[in-house]
This record gives sequence, structure tokens and C-alpha cells, in this order.
Amino acid sequence: MKKLLIPFLMVLGVAFASCEKESSEDVNQDKIYTDYELFYNKNTDKTVAVAKFKFGGPTGTILELSNGATVSFNGDNLTYNGWYAGHVKEYAGLLTSGTFSYTDVDGNTFTNATPSMDTIAFEVGFDTIVKSQANTLTWQGKSLAANEAVGVFVGSWTWGQDALFYQAQVGATNIVMGITQLANLAEGSSTVYMDRTKDVTLSQGTSEGGRIRSKYRGTNVQVQVVP
Repeated sequence: MKKLLIPFLMVLGVAFASCEKESSEDVNQDKIYTDYELFYNKNTDKTVAVAKFKFGGPTGTILELSNGATVSFNGDNLTYNGWYAGHVKEYAGLLTSGTFSYTDVDGNTFTNATPSMDTIAFEVGFDTIVKSQANTLTWQGKSLAANEAVGVFVGSWTWGQDALFYQAQVGATNIVMGITQLANLAEGSSTVYMDRTKDVTLSQGTSEGGRIRSKYRGTNVQVQVVP
């Protein structure tokens, strides 16, 4: 379960990014893997455009663009931020789409538009989770389309007493929270987070490839976890 929680915790901003990085000019430009994300968080009413570059693949060495290499979103230059381990720009309010443009040190330019972004919200009245039985969480929003997924994270202030649920079935409108994961939860108040993501391969990139996604986080809710 802890392995499954790691990616979601990083999205939540509670995991520190590695400070170990290299300059992009020092590596083979065709071996740079690119990861783009447009993330809207309704809790803060901010949209963040993030471009990450790694040498050799998605788990490779973090790269900071250098020696004339640049990346932009909708024409705005993105600058490196160690917290994100990537190049970032924040915007006030909701941006549902946009285009990333990356130029490497050799002058090659790759342009990629973000996939469509759909909203999501918790259903009205969702305020209790019962640990001893499976719970069905039906969200407010469209059913899932191809390349879409919904992740739900339930957490308290006690480390390890949390749960992650994931739904990627096309046409799904809910997530069933089973008792195996629920058993980890601390009784009492917990915060529940919900993200809707659409993730696709790049249309333009190096031979190493990459991904591009849009992500919408609905308003968090406080629930009571009961036996």
C-alpha cells in the first residue's frame, strides 16, 4: 500500500523532490524524457504548468535546462523550481488547456497541447466512511473517458493510517473503497482528496518519448471515519 501512496503524496506536495540534478547541455539531447502537466487545484484556485526533463527515461536523472534550452507554456517562460524538480509557472484561476513548447540546446523544438480537462467534485452529503464495510464513492462529473483516471486519497495526521483508491475504467462514475485499504484508516476526522487526470503520450518528442497530462483536483472534504 505504501508503494501505491508515493505518487499521490508527491502530487499532494508532501514529498520532497530530489535536489540532485544535471544540466541538460551535458547529456545526449535525444535521450531526454519529457513530462508535462497542467494541474488545477480548486482548493487554492491556482493552475500550475510543470515541465520535467529526465535523462534516459521517467526514472532517470533530473535535468535543468541550460545553455539556451528553454520551455514555455502558452508563450510564458517556465523557470526551474527544485520543489517540483521541474520548470514551473503558476496562474491565478482555472486554465483548462494550453501548449508547451520545448527547445533543446541543438535548436530542436517540440510542441505539445495538453489533453482536455474535465471537472470533478465529491457528491453532496459525503461526510462519513465506515471501515467495516465497502463504501461506494460516486463523484459529481462526467463518466471516465479513454486515458482518464480518478484517484482518491484519504489521510489523517497519523503516518501510515491512510488509504489510496484508483479508478480508470472507461465509463466509470464511482470508486468502491474496499475494506482492505480502509483497515489502515485512523478513526476520527480525515481529509479526502480527489484528482481527475487525463494522461497521453507526447505528439512531439525525442526518441526517449514522454507524457503529457491535465489534472483537476476538486475541493477537499473532511469526513469522519467510523468503525
